Amino acid sequence: MTLQAEMTNGAQTRANRSSRRFRWFHRPPLRVYLAFFALLVLVPALLFSAYLIVQFSRQQEQLAAGQVADTAVIVSNAIDREIYGMLTAANVLASSPFLDEEDLSRFHERTRAALANADAVLVNPQMQVVLNTRQPFPMEPAPVAYADAIEKAFQTRTPQISDVYYGPNADDMLFHVAVPVIRRDEVVYVLVVNRPAESLGSLLTNRTLPEAWAAVVKDNKGRRVFAALSSSNGIGIKEVAQENPSVAETLRDEHRSMIEASQTSFLTGWTTTVGVPRRVIEESASRSWMMLVGAGTILAVFCLSLAVLFGRTVATPILRLSHQAAALGRGEPAMPIRTRFDEIGTVSRALARASRERREAEEQNRLLMREMTHRAKNQYALIAAIARRAARESNDASALLETLSQALSSLARSADLLAGKGWESAPLADLIATQLAAFGAGDGGSEQFIIGGPKVWLNPSAAQTIGLALHELATNAAKYGALSVAEGRVEIAWTVAGEEFAITWRETGGPPVAVPRHQGFGSLVVKKMTARGLGGDVLMDFAPSGVVWRLTAPLESVSMS
Repeated sequence: MTLQAEMTNGAQTRANRSSRRFRWFHRPPLRVYLAFFALLVLVPALLFSAYLIVQFSRQQEQLAAGQVADTAVIVSNAIDREIYGMLTAANVLASSPFLDEEDLSRFHERTRAALANADAVLVNPQMQVVLNTRQPFPMEPAPVAYADAIEKAFQTRTPQISDVYYGPNADDMLFHVAVPVIRRDEVVYVLVVNRPAESLGSLLTNRTLPEAWAAVVKDNKGRRVFAALSSSNGIGIKEVAQENPSVAETLRDEHRSMIEASQTSFLTGWTTTVGVPRRVIEESASRSWMMLVGAGTILAVFCLSLAVLFGRTVATPILRLSHQAAALGRGEPAMPIRTRFDEIGTVSRALARASRERREAEEQNRLLMREMTHRAKNQYALIAAIARRAARESNDASALLETLSQALSSLARSADLLAGKGWESAPLADLIATQLAAFGAGDGGSEQFIIGGPKVWLNPSAAQTIGLALHELATNAAKYGALSVAEGRVEIAWTVAGEEFAITWRETGGPPVAVPRHQGFGSLVVKKMTARGLGGDVLMDFAPSGVVWRLTAPLESVSMS
């Protein structure tokens, strides 16, 4: 018997192990799913990153070439703008009235004050300098130092821009703009504004010229205007060969391959060349490759480790979450669980809130059913009272049906208004508009109605009672009173004074009114039923000028407040 039990237990153990292996194979633990999912997402991302690195390496040089070309255009345009400014200043000075008056002394004074970083000379047609802002006035006429642009300005009568040339100090390279001074259709002078060529280098910044980039500007004869090199310390002006300098010479890297681009100015004819060593671009691509490969490796290890850790940590709260959902399905209280995962905690709180709201909704439904039953009984009692009164006052069945139909329609409109407000209360103004809409008192309705009063919220009983009275008054006015003629008017006004509420219906402009011989159902509604229903007093005056109906009642029997 013992041997048989041992054999049975052994077989059961082997079956349990086989069952667990089967379940693990078909339904592996969550951490296995997470690890597989991490690899599934990560491997394509790494492959795509490698593809991007290859494409980046191939396209980086093309992007650098485009950026170099754009920078050459930017530098050239910056120089053009500066020279445009010089031309503008020279043109303004050339139009000075002091030149018209031959008052060269005052012209010398104003010109010297106007030019901050340049100097000016005035040249006559004999190519002699008669005024120089660097020298006191007057001065002995002297020949010009560089006459090409000046002679061309005399000949063409248009502003000219010179190439660079050596100034009085052999170490300084200058250039100038020459503007003809035309008086009485004759070039009487040429105004020349001189400026050091290297001063144009101040237009460059590290934002214009990136670090390790160089720029060389040459004039029409291939001579250096200036050469600049950008570094971490800022833009530096370099001393390189005067004739045909190169970017490689500026970079002191003549044995390296360069990426260069040039731009020729339409204004000056000067050529701007910008360049960067290829090694700068290659170093950037190499750094990007190493960073992406390293980041991919770290990310792979991190994702796998996180998948294992997260799988172990998340299984327990998910299981508790499933138990909470099951309790919700059974209608039992589902208490929220505590977890470090915000998403699971959010779902748990949502389930707990749903459980609480379900129980509250069930309780609310029970309360609502009791309230609806109570209101239905009140409605039935009111309808029964109306039916009994209408039966007493009506002479035949058709009149009874018409009276009941109109009364029930009025009650239905009041009920619709109250239902839209949750059967809590209804504004008096909305009740009047609803009950009298068929008579033209709706939004933008007939001018026959004048309606006004403070904001008052009626309780359900008062809304139904006053609504029925207003309907009866309007029906009577449409048949016999002010609403039966176009010129008739009805004024509805209400007031709240202390603890008393009052509303008045006043008709004017209608046919002459006579006191009725017989008090019908309508009179019963607007007088007795309204007064009794609200515990107030009703005044009904059949004045010849029009019916006046006034209800006064305690505010507490009318308003919700």
